[in-house]
Amino acid sequence: MRNPTAVVPLGVPFPLPTTKEQMNRIEPKTVVLLGIPFHDVTMDETLAEIDRIVFERTPRYIVTANLDFAAQASRDVELQRILLDAHLVLCDGTPLVWTSRWLKAPLRERVAGSDLTPRLAAHAAERGYRLFFLGSNEAILAQAKAKLEAEYPGLNICGVYAPPYARLLDLDCAVIAEHIRAARPDILLVALGAPKQEKWISMHYRDLQVPCSIGIGASLDFVAGKYSRAPVWMQRSGLEWVYRLIQEPRRLLSRYAFDLNFFARALAAQAWYQRERSGAKLEIELAPEAAELAVYRWSGRADAAAVVAGRLPVPEPVGGQAHVLLDLAGVTFIDSTGLGLMLKGFKKCKKAGGALVLLCPGKVVLDLVATLNLTRLLPVAWTPDKAREAARMASAELHPECQARGGAVLVRCRGELTASGAVRLLELVEKECGSKDVRLDLAELHFIDSAGLQCLLRLRKIAEERGGGLTIAGANENVRNVLALAKLDLPLDVTPLAA
Repeated sequence: MRNPTAVVPLGVPFPLPTTKEQMNRIEPKTVVLLGIPFHDVTMDETLAEIDRIVFERTPRYIVTANLDFAAQASRDVELQRILLDAHLVLCDGTPLVWTSRWLKAPLRERVAGSDLTPRLAAHAAERGYRLFFLGSNEAILAQAKAKLEAEYPGLNICGVYAPPYARLLDLDCAVIAEHIRAARPDILLVALGAPKQEKWISMHYRDLQVPCSIGIGASLDFVAGKYSRAPVWMQRSGLEWVYRLIQEPRRLLSRYAFDLNFFARALAAQAWYQRERSGAKLEIELAPEAAELAVYRWSGRADAAAVVAGRLPVPEPVGGQAHVLLDLAGVTFIDSTGLGLMLKGFKKCKKAGGALVLLCPGKVVLDLVATLNLTRLLPVAWTPDKAREAARMASAELHPECQARGGAVLVRCRGELTASGAVRLLELVEKECGSKDVRLDLAELHFIDSAGLQCLLRLRKIAEERGGGLTIAGANENVRNVLALAKLDLPLDVTPLAA
């Protein structure tokens, strides 16, 4: 029986999935490689998952991540968070498939963005899906559209738009959104280059209400014939990067040098900290139960065998409790698959508006989690009280407190400043009409993304229009990282504002 409330895409000529099939869907295995959670899916499984996304009509995004993504995410906490939150992270790199095998968590197949784009076009032509291309330039978009429509009769590319080149926060998103909403696509393919396209998708995919958004990088350049794909033997042997380097040496040389250096160091580090060691259980008794926390305990080996056997519960919210405490005191070993299960729990907690806190991880666990930079997003605590406080600060929701003080409005922010919280924060500050200066205390702000940065720029504009200014204080390492990479000229003081 079909879901009677589902909105069927325009012109879909095939039998849609049944509700029973959707409920019986098995989530793919997640494997953490070099700090990134990759999903073990094939090309055919990816297309089947896109079918489900289009049918369900709930906005989601998919990332095709290669070695450069992992390298960039190692120094970009926002990109790493985007990858942790993605519905699917596809492995777009033969070296990463090799890495998964070396770490005994093999991914079955490479699913490259440059392969997915034409396969998805053929699939969309069969299914009647509406595609929209965003990014690149007008000439490439026109050539790619013409070639794909000629090759796949019936393909409905319902719109294309190449916005004028600008930095992420300077793009005219209202105009972009107007083009996309008018076209009503089922699938949005974004070719703005990584990580710009991933950050843009993360900022806007919910509001656009497009079921499936995918960053595709230079895939349209290949379709249009601007660049050619490497021979199949080079793709299979992991040498496609050499072929690309020959075509674009000036643009790619420094990037590939950084990626290879990162790959050697990060793989060695993960292999070292993931090696077999005699990790002792921590001999402590904890009673962390509290009304606001769901508590899970792992013990023994948190490895692929334990995950497959179902011996490790997914640390997910239960009974209306958004925050989850994962007690790791009894874990003696953890591998890439065990970490993947942990990050599944992280994603479920964030979706519920909460946080996942790691309690008392032993050296075996903490070494690996830290070397993969996961401690930037997963707080670690050593007592139940500290765990509750960490969960409160790392909440996915923003909790702003606003008060007028003299000629200024003082705002203390706790949680995360993302798109949903930004609206609330702006509303609070705009109500303080008599205040000129805006002073933000971010000492308890766990994370900020590009939508949050846009909010800060808007707050500065509000203050300047009133004849005042914006002051930011108490920013932690995550917030400073996002601000630094965005290269915004905002006043920043790491010291919290006085009470």
